[in-house]
Amino acid sequence: MKKFLLPFALFVGFGAVQTAQAQAGLVNLFTAGTTLGVRAIRNHKKTVVATPADQATLDKAAAANAAATVAGAPKELVQQRTPADKLPKKGAAQITALEAQLDLCHAAMLANPTGIICTAEQRTAIQSAAVSVARAQSSWNLQPYQQELAFYQAEDVRRQQLAAPANEPVK
Repeated sequence: MKKFLLPFALFVGFGAVQTAQAQAGLVNLFTAGTTLGVRAIRNHKKTVVATPADQATLDKAAAANAAATVAGAPKELVQQRTPADKLPKKGAAQITALEAQLDLCHAAMLANPTGIICTAEQRTAIQSAAVSVARAQSSWNLQPYQQELAFYQAEDVRRQQLAAPANEPVK
């Protein structure tokens, strides 16, 4: 009986190790892709020159940001993005992943002036990314990220309030 249990235990143990290694590989792959995407976006932003037509679009986006005035929420959007050379060695991947999640919300806000900015899944992803940053780098200041998320949530509430009267049936 013992001869049977030892190979079985080894087989199960190796399966667990391979599964953990595969998950770690997927996490590393996702982190690397996110990092590269964020760097590409940052480099693109540096090289783009605003034309007068683009400036009008930027002015509209700034007006939309300034219009978000929900009680208790930040009045304006303040984004904190850490340059790659300023990231700490420990927790750099987690910080980059958190900033990438917030960049997705910012892009959604600029893309559609009336649509939802952060879905419940995105908020959950941002919160779990913030927890992973806190675990990896406990001294990192998460308050600017929390304020940015609060701004997006307040903007979502404001947009839903504006859309609600239009959706009510006429009596």
